[in-house]
Amino acid sequence: MKPRPKLPSLVSMWMLDVFCCALGCVTLLWLLNTREAGVQAQRAGSALERLTTTEQELQSTRTLLLATQTDLEQARLTLNAEITDLRGQLVAMTTNRDDTAKKLAVARSESEGLTQKLADSTTRLQELDDLLMRKQKDMKDLSVKLLASTTSAEELQKLLRQKEQDRADLAMKAQKAEDQLNDVDAKLRAMTKQATDAKTNLAAMQKSGDELAAAKTAIKNMQTQLDAANANIIDLQGDKAKLADKFDKLRADTENKFAGIVLTGKRVVFVVDISGSMRLIDDKTPAPTKWATVIETVGKVMRSLPDLERYQVVIFSHAARYLFPGGWQEYQGAESVKRVSDALTAIVPENDTNLYDALDLAFRFRGDGLDTVYLFSDGLPTSGPGLTQTQMTTLSNPEKSNQLARHIRQTLNTVWNRPTMPVRVKINSIGFFYESPDVGAFLWALTRENDGSFVGMSRP
Repeated sequence: MKPRPKLPSLVSMWMLDVFCCALGCVTLLWLLNTREAGVQAQRAGSALERLTTTEQELQSTRTLLLATQTDLEQARLTLNAEITDLRGQLVAMTTNRDDTAKKLAVARSESEGLTQKLADSTTRLQELDDLLMRKQKDMKDLSVKLLASTTSAEELQKLLRQKEQDRADLAMKAQKAEDQLNDVDAKLRAMTKQATDAKTNLAAMQKSGDELAAAKTAIKNMQTQLDAANANIIDLQGDKAKLADKFDKLRADTENKFAGIVLTGKRVVFVVDISGSMRLIDDKTPAPTKWATVIETVGKVMRSLPDLERYQVVIFSHAARYLFPGGWQEYQGAESVKRVSDALTAIVPENDTNLYDALDLAFRFRGDGLDTVYLFSDGLPTSGPGLTQTQMTTLSNPEKSNQLARHIRQTLNTVWNRPTMPVRVKINSIGFFYESPDVGAFLWALTRENDGSFVGMSRP
């Protein structure tokens, strides 16, 4: 038999170590996998629980959705009923609009006959203004006199009270003197020795009687003066009340001459919108009489300004310019009104609305005495400074107009007409029949922020 070779012992121990290491690794991997499987099972349980909860919430949402659909259906029915009602109201409003248009035509016809009366009233108003100034001066003088008379009356009353007290004292002294005189007469018949003393007392009593008579005369004169002063005070108070009533009436006549706007200003710039919308009611509806109404309104405002001395007109659409180049124009009454009306009549409104440039031209007169601006327009600004390149490409037309309007108001508040300026320029606005409520809101805010008034004219 052939002997089997014997492996070295060193080799056998190494192989045993390798086997043990491999067995340990397998055991470790099994333990790790067992632990990972437990974690995965726990996560799966949590996910299953969340899934159950989600299914319950989904069921609740479905129930709520069904209820919401029912409510929406009910709201739809309600809205349909309201739409039907509003259509009926629209028909009624259309009829009312037509009736109003007829009445406006009649009123315009009547107003033509009142133009001359308005001119006469303006002249009469100037005369009344002069009379008011004189009466105000007279009232001031009468107030000073009334104050002096009141003070004098108070002093006279004090003096009268003092004289009354003096008279009472003198009367008491006279009574005592009379008693003493009776005693002296009785003693005179009985006692000759006291005759000298009696005569002395009699002289003293006669002197007191003379003082009493003089005091009575002075008191009587003072009473007469007091009565005259009281009568004068009553007359002055009556004159003051009459002057106050006349002053209030004249002030009421001079104010609110044009639809609630207090017409003031000596150096005035009229800013007139000549954009294409001044011939339209909306984008598609022409208004043949609108521009003529605007021209007529400008003339009415000019004629109604009692203190107007210098004026200028700025017209604007896509750009702005002066109607009469050369600075301030001297106001010459009806001649100036006709000049402005004729120049505006020759203009055909067109293009968009650049209000920024118009106000910029108007406020260039601030350093030369500008005190009031009258703005005649029917729309929001549609062009001019105030938009970035991004806004010009991304914003809608209404959003652009609102941004331009905000920029104009901000420029007025920070540059042209700052509240910190010693004298602010008053801005009054007349808005002509417009479709968007944003127009009225913008013009109202612009005038309110600049110490003015706003009025919206009715549509034709």
